[in-house]
Amino acid sequence: MAKKRVTAKELMDRLEADPEWVARRKRKEHERQRREVEYRRAEAPLVDELRSAGYDVESAWDLVNTPGTYPPAIPILLAHLPRPYPGPVREGIARALAVPEAKVGRSVLTRMYRDEQDRHAKSGLAVAIAGAADDEVIDDVIALARDAHIGGSRLLLLGALERSASRRARAALKELGTDPDLMKEIPVILRRLERKKR
Repeated sequence: MAKKRVTAKELMDRLEADPEWVARRKRKEHERQRREVEYRRAEAPLVDELRSAGYDVESAWDLVNTPGTYPPAIPILLAHLPRPYPGPVREGIARALAVPEAKVGRSVLTRMYRDEQDRHAKSGLAVAIAGAADDEVIDDVIALARDAHIGGSRLLLLGALERSASRRARAALKELGTDPDLMKEIPVILRRLERKKR
């Protein structure tokens, strides 16, 4: 006899009837809100400086998907990035630096990326390096992508190699195809590049 399928509504009704599940959900939500308040408080100096520069933001994250460019914000973001903000705040600052104009800070981004221990901030720094990279600095990105000691966040650097017109970037992608941290994504990138050639 086939098992009766449970709809999403039925499952939610069951969960809502479970006092332990409801209490766990409330604790998680309370913790999420507490962290959000902590991050907002910690990020206040950056937000104040960005607002003084004319950016109507509540967080660096507000710049991440902003259409257009924001060159005057780049020095502010670079100045705040090394500060001891919580990891998710530094991740937002770094991701806001994933624009070509942030190339001026590549040495800071690279140094911080190599040294970073917080996984949120490390991912944000990888995105920033990839977003700010062009063919002039592609060798630096290749070197980072090859450094297995950096870990799995190197996956986020591959976008710069895919975007690059450099033969060295293509060769590096092929070479990195056996890297355990990168081997799933690289064949996908190489197929996309092949399709673009046609």
